[in-house]
Amino acid sequence: MFNFFKKQDKNQKFINQVVGGQSVIFRIFKEVFEADDIEVNKAELTYFALSVFTYTFLRLSKATDEQKEITADEVALAVLKKSIPYASKEVSLEEAALEYQKRYQAYNTLINVMFKGDTIDSNACTTLMMHLYECVMGKSAEEKMIKISVASPLLAQYVADHVDFMKTVIEVKN
Repeated sequence: MFNFFKKQDKNQKFINQVVGGQSVIFRIFKEVFEADDIEVNKAELTYFALSVFTYTFLRLSKATDEQKEITADEVALAVLKKSIPYASKEVSLEEAALEYQKRYQAYNTLINVMFKGDTIDSNACTTLMMHLYECVMGKSAEEKMIKISVASPLLAQYVADHVDFMKTVIEVKN
């Protein structure tokens, strides 16, 4: 009747993880940067959380390249449909999908630089946090460097937690 113990498919687990990740990042902006709801570009939080998902999924999954692409697209579309209506500004689903594709390219490069073997490079994470701040807030991060240094380890932990989550949900490459 209530389906309390209904098993979720992997895509739904991924969707839930990305949507939950947006909340984590939003809290960083609220608590560390003391940003108010109106200042925060929530669509950008969606693009970033999706980029972290896509980055880790594409690198950790044992699925075929075609299946990885299909899954990543299905998850991205579902998250955009779920999240974009609540974004700070009105954006169509098509516009959001195109913007996500652009944003993924930038985030993919910055996330990739964070990883040094099994560790996360704190300087690269600071660079990523600066970039994320500027994209989310729409202004220079220059005056927020102390707060960025506080937020960077939180962002690193978010990414590391996401990697751990992915390893528990998918069969990973050895």
